[in-house]
Amino acid sequence: MLKRTQLFIEGLSAYRAADKLNRAGIPVYSVQNPQKSGVLLEVASKDLKKVFAILRGSCYNVKKVRFRGLTRLGKNCFKRIGLFAGAALFSIAVLAMQSRVLRVDVTGSGAYYREEVTRILSEGGIQTFGAMPKDPAPFTAQILSLPRVSFCSLSQKGGVLTVEVQVSDESALRERAPLTAPVAGTVEEITAVRGTACVAVGDEVSEGQILVDCAEQAEGGMRSVIVIARVKLARTFCAEYGGSEESALMQARLEYGELRDYTVTQSENGYTVQGTAIAVAALNMR
Repeated sequence: MLKRTQLFIEGLSAYRAADKLNRAGIPVYSVQNPQKSGVLLEVASKDLKKVFAILRGSCYNVKKVRFRGLTRLGKNCFKRIGLFAGAALFSIAVLAMQSRVLRVDVTGSGAYYREEVTRILSEGGIQTFGAMPKDPAPFTAQILSLPRVSFCSLSQKGGVLTVEVQVSDESALRERAPLTAPVAGTVEEITAVRGTACVAVGDEVSEGQILVDCAEQAEGGMRSVIVIARVKLARTFCAEYGGSEESALMQARLEYGELRDYTVTQSENGYTVQGTAIAVAALNMR
């Protein structure tokens, strides 16, 4: 049945055409008699030229009806080559797009961190129409450093990159505000994970002064961010308390916090405590 062509032969005594072809050594694989004056013959496609040459001198009208087997398949494929090519290109395009980031979805109780998550991905080279991340660990680690984020996962389906962010306290949404000095003093330590540090170690600051601003430099200019920072300030103090020496020292610690290089001396009304007190200002850091 492979590589065969069906012919319609019309004319007087058309049924004798099969005998004529057989005598000429042309195999006839099937014969049908749909009309009185016409028959359908099936011959090998490679013998078509011989068939037409043998029957040309006879009073027959010979027409090719359709191809059979691989011949028919090949002809149909050729006719539809444009369709097949388009389908192939479409399939390739779909597969290619599934390995690219078409959209980023930020879900979970920490979905309000979309801006920060998008920035972290962008800084790591993950952008629209870019490749999916091969190793999500670096991105997960940065997202987990955001305030109160307790869980993060990256998953891919088609061209959608889904980042699930869960926070430990979703009711306590942090506003974008700068870190300011609670007291006047000297900067001893400063750690700014996110935000722009406005002071340096050794600087003298006044109460209420901005220590870390809630803005960062970006390609398009400054952008607002949630500050993650901690600053330690040192200041001198001197205070008098009644009662015993131990009581005075305890009251000083309650009032000033951590004490350093202090002295306790007896005074007319009790004891005087003086030295250096350490104040800590922090946003989203302990």
